[in-house]
Amino acid sequence: MKSPFPKTTYAQNSEVYKILANAKRLEILNIIKNQEVRVEDLIRIVGISKANMSQHLSLLRRAGLVSVRRQGLYAYYKILDPRIVEPCRIMHNLRAKKRLPILLASKGPSSIISRR
Repeated sequence: MKSPFPKTTYAQNSEVYKILANAKRLEILNIIKNQEVRVEDLIRIVGISKANMSQHLSLLRRAGLVSVRRQGLYAYYKILDPRIVEPCRIMHNLRAKKRLPILLASKGPSSIISRR
């Protein structure tokens, strides 16, 4: 038996997963997956400071996950490929069907790792 993907695929994917491993960034990506959204609206919806939002959007832009369009005083962000947030929807559905362990769903992987 061999691995389904080359080793480089796993390494590259893990870098993207590191970026996605933040609840606020996942929320931002899910908000902009179907439409362009103004930064001010993202700040209000997500409930974080302008400086914090700027950091998240900058990282997502540098990673090539979002694009920005400036119009006058406003910046509008959109996701470049909405499929990037599919794992979020899949895990939400699994959790709703009680197919993800409760401990993992509520406390995160660090609580499981620290129990070893």
